[in-house]
Amino acid sequence: TSWCKWRKSILSCIGNDVVDWEHPTNLNRSRDFRYLKKILTNVEIEFVNDSENPDKALWSLWACKETAYKAIRKSYAGLSFLPRQWPVRLNGGDKMFTDGEVIIPGVNTVFVRLFYLPEGCIHCVGVDNRADLHEVIWGTESLPECAFGENNEPSSFARKCLVRKLAGIYKLNFRQLEVRRAKEAGELQPPKLYYGNRETSFDISLSHDGKFVAYAFLKQLN
Repeated sequence: TSWCKWRKSILSCIGNDVVDWEHPTNLNRSRDFRYLKKILTNVEIEFVNDSENPDKALWSLWACKETAYKAIRKSYAGLSFLPRQWPVRLNGGDKMFTDGEVIIPGVNTVFVRLFYLPEGCIHCVGVDNRADLHEVIWGTESLPECAFGENNEPSSFARKCLVRKLAGIYKLNFRQLEVRRAKEAGELQPPKLYYGNRETSFDISLSHDGKFVAYAFLKQLN
């Protein structure tokens, strides 16, 4: 449609992913060669095996690929997630973050920034327009401990964190902000942000893993 063409050429789409790489379900996955073959290129497998911290290297690459998928599917709704076919190129950087890109052959490139947080998680944000990477506002939070009988659902908590952060920056009433996800053909679509029941000009992304939730947002239009 003309809307899709306009969005692809004008608006940046963002994605994000967080990995609790010290969580028991994520530890030592770098030793599972069959798993690596499903999600990494041969060059990336070599990179993981040669790394001083193979688990950290594995989940860094995975976070980039997952971030790229969340960003790119907003413009290419029918695109399948094929992580082994999407090479990640990291540029190095300091100990806190590194930039890179995820190549989606025949489609586009997503530009990513990886953060290594001292709390024990890896957080990645990405956009399909390199110039907007430094404009992305992001955050991570640890899931609070639940009192007996309470349930801290990570998706709900991630939404609350995003809404409160965004409302604080842009001086909005957080009670009027709402994250919605539509369903099409039984599949959940990317989240959208509403204010006073009207869709806003923010592109948003949410994620959670283990004891962490994360969010990212970008104001697209005035």
